[in-house]
Amino acid sequence: MFGLETVASPVGLLIGALSGLIPLLFGIRTGHARVGLLGLVACAFSGFACGFLGALPLSFIMSAVVASYVYTARDDPFLSRETIESVSFDESRSRWLLRSMAAVGRSVRAAARAVIRNKAGFIGFLGVLFFVVMTTFGPLFIEYDGRAHFYDRLRPGAQTLFQAPSAEFPLGLDYQGRDILSHIVYGGQAVIMTAALAGVLTTLIAVVLGAGAALIGGLLDQALTAVANFILAIPQFPLLVVIAAVINLDERFWLAVLLAVLDWPTLMRAIRAQVLSLRERDYVEAAVSLNLGMAHIITREVLPNMISFIVISTIFSIRTAMYAQVGLVFLGLVPLSEPDWGVMILLARQQGALFLRDATSMLLSPVLAIALFQLSLVLFTRSLEEIFNPRLREGL
Repeated sequence: MFGLETVASPVGLLIGALSGLIPLLFGIRTGHARVGLLGLVACAFSGFACGFLGALPLSFIMSAVVASYVYTARDDPFLSRETIESVSFDESRSRWLLRSMAAVGRSVRAAARAVIRNKAGFIGFLGVLFFVVMTTFGPLFIEYDGRAHFYDRLRPGAQTLFQAPSAEFPLGLDYQGRDILSHIVYGGQAVIMTAALAGVLTTLIAVVLGAGAALIGGLLDQALTAVANFILAIPQFPLLVVIAAVINLDERFWLAVLLAVLDWPTLMRAIRAQVLSLRERDYVEAAVSLNLGMAHIITREVLPNMISFIVISTIFSIRTAMYAQVGLVFLGLVPLSEPDWGVMILLARQQGALFLRDATSMLLSPVLAIALFQLSLVLFTRSLEEIFNPRLREGL
């Protein structure tokens, strides 16, 4: 499914361990072995979960963190408090690389302090991390119970296979006598990854179109604004229901694309308004006067001043996409495949879980999982605001 799943594997662990040797050896050589060892553990963990996609970026990040201990702000000529005459700006290529990595490392350390400092944001971070660990590493310890148990789990005198939570089955059994906990563990990754992809695509479309419309203006601005207004004039979820009924969404990737295509107008208008405000700033007008190019103006002058708003908007786009996705599954408008949290809610309703006391867990478990994940995202935005907004990082 276009890489929308991650599976923990021994090969990934090996890849992560090998990648972690880079920050480890760097830390040992520079006298910061403890930080290097932390980098090895982080790389192994990330590689175990995502293979190369997790190990290589984290290897660079942790190497940068080690560099930030080696090359401190006092050594950086651009951050030095010495007089201009006593600072030398001549540096070799290796020195430039070390300074650049140290700058990245200092940003990572500041971000980590911001996450820990904000208690609500830290709780949200732990919540998001819990769901990531559960859906990625949970299958290593819990076997998926996808087979119906019509005979071996039917209790004497019982008329249904539903069972309330017990010591053997912490979340109980569903209408086929299957372990609900295994469906929670295995059913969350596709839902979360699809929502995350839809949120990122929504933000990407909105930023490109909103910034382009505001900076270029003219006919392009009028056309994009008209299209956005037209989409906003139609109730989004009913439109999504109609499109899903016509198009066969047999891949999660295309479902994420559809959610993004229908959700970008609101954020695009907000981005456009922000860029129109920033366009009047002196540094943006100077970049335009110097003819530095649209790509430079957007990526170097405009977006850095909007990054906090963009990141927070991405989080809320993920929330919206998850609710829309589960709603489509609940209505049966996308191909149903287990395990899936939305499918659990649909089957619980169809099998009468609302009216059976022992069946309550089948309905509440996915609902609570979705609600807790959404709550964790919202709380995590508190820390993200401090990370990307310098005004909120005073005293870090």
